Amino acid sequence: MKKAFAIFLISAGVIALWGCSARKNPSQSVIQFGTTWTGFIYSTVLDTSATLTNEASGRYLYVYVPPGYTANETSYVRIDSTLQDSVWVVDSVVVTEVTNHDYPVLYLLHGYGSNYQYYHLIFNLVATLNEMISSGEISPMVVVIPDFSNSFGGSFYANSPVDTLPDSREVSFSGKFEDFFFEELIPYVEQNFAVDTTAAGRGIGGHSMGGYGAYRLAMRHPDMFGSVSAMSAPLYFNALPALLPAMYAENGFTPGDTAGFYAIAPSPSKRLTSMMFAMGAAFSPHKIADSDTTLFHRVRDVAFFFGIDLPFHIDGSIDSLFWATNWLPNDPFTMLTQLGGAAALAGKYLYLDCGNADDLYLHLQNRAFSEVLTAAGLTHVYYEYAGYTGNDAGHVNFIADRLREVFKFHSEAFAAE
Repeated sequence: MKKAFAIFLISAGVIALWGCSARKNPSQSVIQFGTTWTGFIYSTVLDTSATLTNEASGRYLYVYVPPGYTANETSYVRIDSTLQDSVWVVDSVVVTEVTNHDYPVLYLLHGYGSNYQYYHLIFNLVATLNEMISSGEISPMVVVIPDFSNSFGGSFYANSPVDTLPDSREVSFSGKFEDFFFEELIPYVEQNFAVDTTAAGRGIGGHSMGGYGAYRLAMRHPDMFGSVSAMSAPLYFNALPALLPAMYAENGFTPGDTAGFYAIAPSPSKRLTSMMFAMGAAFSPHKIADSDTTLFHRVRDVAFFFGIDLPFHIDGSIDSLFWATNWLPNDPFTMLTQLGGAAALAGKYLYLDCGNADDLYLHLQNRAFSEVLTAAGLTHVYYEYAGYTGNDAGHVNFIADRLREVFKFHSEAFAAE
């Protein structure tokens, strides 16, 4: 049976010192070090020829294994890679290792615009895990950060729709990333690392787009994960239209300007526009044979309609039918309330948090998602945190701190099974 979670508020206590004896400094735990691997998967699901945008088929992943880790008694081929003089060198190594147990595993999904290096380069992942495991604050676990980037900056952990090319080949627009996750990534991890293969021993979480992916995938695959977490994630798509004026401003577009409408395009300097195009690539690429360009935005200048449909008109209004048909089925809020997501999350340990000054106003989305979880009778942890003077709680600036809470949450969930 699952042990119930409890949330405690611990106030500072005052320790009285008796007599004149010298106070001893508290003992500090000795930091032990886990090991990290950079793995590589030769994907058939994401083969370059299988995507219209020619996405890379080879995918790296970053894996942390805890101090004292040893693998199952087995021999296998592990594929490692190292960066040498700006060139990735890939080596195959035959390994035989022994252990007496499997470790719980957390799949930690990266945010938009990043890749498998996200957490250890930006958010101090390895040092945090080493310290928390060494001190006993969390139990040993394996943490896996996969690469779900694509040419649009992020896949949103979805299967981009399949279409038929003029030469009759069927291809996904920008990649079947959901299929890749379950058909190739998880089997690779479970073959090459000593991880628990039960749902109770698997957790999934992430920041921003990664948090969205965690809840999306957990609801679509209810038998795969026992715990789910999200930090500052877009979880309520009906709040996205409020961001459209800012996206229009990025492009100098005034509603009603036909030329300006079709000139809307992503670029590194247009954060919201690029994110919208990434979501369009994941949810609503333009049908190649469809000559209706009402919502169409060309991505590449080729002989056929190569681009995506965004859910708004030249006058700036949302196309409600297109929105409901193509985007809302991928919306965690809609999945939860209308598409069986509540039943899929039942019995799982659920966590979400967000800063109260999120740059994308995602705290409003997370509040709404927490409320609907409560309405559905789903016990969960929701924490909306504040910053301090000169450092508001925005979209990324407290994520290194929040990771500690995420690791504690999953550690408790793993132990509760």
